[in-house]
Amino acid sequence: MQTVATVMTPEVSSVDRDFPLLKAIAIMAKRAISCVVVREGPRPIGILTERDLVRKLFAAGGDPAMFRVGDVMTTPPQTVTEETTTLEALQLLRTRAFRRLPVVDPNGALVGIVTQTDLLHAVIADLEEASRLKSEILSTVSHELRTPIALIAGYVDLLSEGTFEPLQPRQQEVVARVQRTSSQLVDLVNAAFELIQLEAGRVSVACNPIDVEALFEQLGREFRALVPEGVSLHWRNELGTQPILGDHAKLKASLKNVVDNALKFTTAGRVEVMAAWADGLLTFVVQDTGIGIPAADLSHIFELFRQVDASDTRRFAGVGLGLHVVKRLLDVLGGRIAVDSTLGVGSTFRITIPAPRVMGGPPTRP
Repeated sequence: MQTVATVMTPEVSSVDRDFPLLKAIAIMAKRAISCVVVREGPRPIGILTERDLVRKLFAAGGDPAMFRVGDVMTTPPQTVTEETTTLEALQLLRTRAFRRLPVVDPNGALVGIVTQTDLLHAVIADLEEASRLKSEILSTVSHELRTPIALIAGYVDLLSEGTFEPLQPRQQEVVARVQRTSSQLVDLVNAAFELIQLEAGRVSVACNPIDVEALFEQLGREFRALVPEGVSLHWRNELGTQPILGDHAKLKASLKNVVDNALKFTTAGRVEVMAAWADGLLTFVVQDTGIGIPAADLSHIFELFRQVDASDTRRFAGVGLGLHVVKRLLDVLGGRIAVDSTLGVGSTFRITIPAPRVMGGPPTRP
C-alpha cells in the first residue's frame, strides 16, 4: 500500500490568513491552480479553493478588494502526514467531503498537498497490483491441486469399475459417494482455475474438428456416477456425424458446468441435453425438471458466487462459480447463454456458438 509521500505535491502555494484576497486570486490564476493553503507560521490553518470563492464571495456579493484570505477560506483543515496510507487519506476525504488535504511533517509544518485524484490513482494502482498477485497465487494453488485431485478421482474410478477386485454392494455405495465428492472437488478446482485464467487474460481459443457424438459419450461416462437417485440424464445429438469446428476443451467445460448445475438442482425427473443447428448457430439445450428459478433472480444467475438464494446455498452444494465461468468462456468463443425457467417446474439453458461444420478431416475425439 502506497503512502501519501509517494503521491503528494511538495511544491504548494501558501499564504497567511491576512493575505489580500485579490492577490491570492491572482496567484491561483497565474499558476493555474485550484487552491492555496492558508497558514499561520509553518502550520496550515485553512484552504482557499475556487469553491470557496464562488460560495462565500461572489454568491454573497461584495468587493473582493475588501476581503482577506482568512475571511473566505475553509477552516479548519484536516491534515495528513507523509506516512498516512493513500487508502486512509482517501477515506478521510470521503468522510469530510474534502477534495484535497494539506500534508504536514511530525511537527505540524506544511510540506505539501494531496488531492482526491492523486489518491484515487494510487489506490486503483494498489488494487490492481493486489488483484494481480491474488490471481497468481490462486493460479499456482489451483494448478498444484489439480494433479493430486485428478489422481484421487482416477483411482476412485478404477475402484468403482472393479479394476482391482469386485466390490460388494455396500462397498460400491461408499465408493460411489467418494466418486461424487471427488468429482465435485475436481470441478470446483477446474472452475476456479478457468476463472483465474479468464480474469488474467491468459486464454487462447483453439480451432479443431469436434465429434459432438463422442463428446456426449464422454460426458455421459463422466456423469454416470453423479446422477442423483430418481433423476435420469439423456443425451440427444441432432447434428449428425459431421464434425463441427471449435474449441473442444472450452465447449466441454461449458456443457459440463451447465449439466452439473441442472443435476444439482433437480431432485426428481430428468435432465436432457440436446445438440442441434438453429438459425445457423451450433445450439446446445440443457433442460431439467428441477426446482426452477424465480423470475427476479434470472438476471443474476450468471454473476460470480450467485445461487438462487441463501437457503439454497445451504441445501445445494457449490459456491456459484459454474454458470459465471460458462458465460465467460462463451464470451471468449463468441457465443452466448440464455435461460428460461418456471419456479417449481424446471429450467432450460440454451447455449449458442458460431461453429461451422467441417467438410472432411478427422474430428477431435475425447
